Amino acid sequence: MFMKTTFAVFAVLLFLLSVQALADTVSEAKKEGILVFYGTMSSPDMVRVVKAFESKYPFVKVQTFRANSERVLNKILTEARAGSYFVDAINLDGINGWVLKEKDMLQPHKSAETEAYPEAFRDPSGLMPCCLYVVTNVIGYNTNLVSKKDAPRGFADLLDPKWRGKLGMDADESEWFSALISVWGKEKTVNFFRGIMKQKPSLHRGHTLLAQLTAAGEFPVAVNVFGYRPLEMQSQGAPVEIVNADPVMSRPWGVFLAQRAPHPNAGRLFIDYVLSIEGQKGLASLGRTVVRPGVPQKFPRLVEGVKLVAVKSELGKDREEMSKLYYSIVK
Repeated sequence: MFMKTTFAVFAVLLFLLSVQALADTVSEAKKEGILVFYGTMSSPDMVRVVKAFESKYPFVKVQTFRANSERVLNKILTEARAGSYFVDAINLDGINGWVLKEKDMLQPHKSAETEAYPEAFRDPSGLMPCCLYVVTNVIGYNTNLVSKKDAPRGFADLLDPKWRGKLGMDADESEWFSALISVWGKEKTVNFFRGIMKQKPSLHRGHTLLAQLTAAGEFPVAVNVFGYRPLEMQSQGAPVEIVNADPVMSRPWGVFLAQRAPHPNAGRLFIDYVLSIEGQKGLASLGRTVVRPGVPQKFPRLVEGVKLVAVKSELGKDREEMSKLYYSIVK
């Protein structure tokens, strides 16, 4: 009885402390009045997320920059070299986020919201809070060209001679390559990609383009597409389907607080919001895959009954070496 009472009192104290911390952050964010947010999500999604945040906290006006991961990372690094620090909150994938972490360009924010997330997707240091959303790696195929019974069931099936000349693949799969090594080991992963190249795949740049070309019938099967994209197209009538092939690598896109953020409290408030139930429901409604429990998914089949393998940001340590190995295979 004593233990239960003590635990209950402790829980209440933690709740009261979190409420006070939020009140303090809100008060300081009001004084700052501005949030500068650099991110990689699509422009329509960014507009909707920012609009929802400003509606909840109208005293903070958000300024944004949107680009792909490479451009966002380079912009931050270029500004830092010039001694200019504009950004407060940063939306990047974990591997590019690792670069900022290694260069001491992030500061910790141990948001209480992160406690709700699966442990595999948390960062105890608070430097890389996760997850704004995740992107899963799946096989895609055109249902007009491939029947369900003939579709590949796993990645090994893609090495069957019947798929020679019938595969599409993103030319830059170096990050997926690194992620697979963490699960399969180097030998198996290298052999798999060598086998894929013997299949003479049609190489393109961009997973969205790859999904579009698959749906258009440019090739029957895409080696790897981001799960939500073909399902989004499918809901609009496109003849495309996915296979959750094991391992389903899940790449987290986090939201981080810049080390020298000019408006750090506005940054903390934004991070707390997008990781909250409310923020995650908003992102899920846009078709983003989220891993916070209890949030309804637009495409539940991407996560329900699927063992997601989190891509660890630490893979960024060997990024250059893995890229060289990858491009020695995929020429």
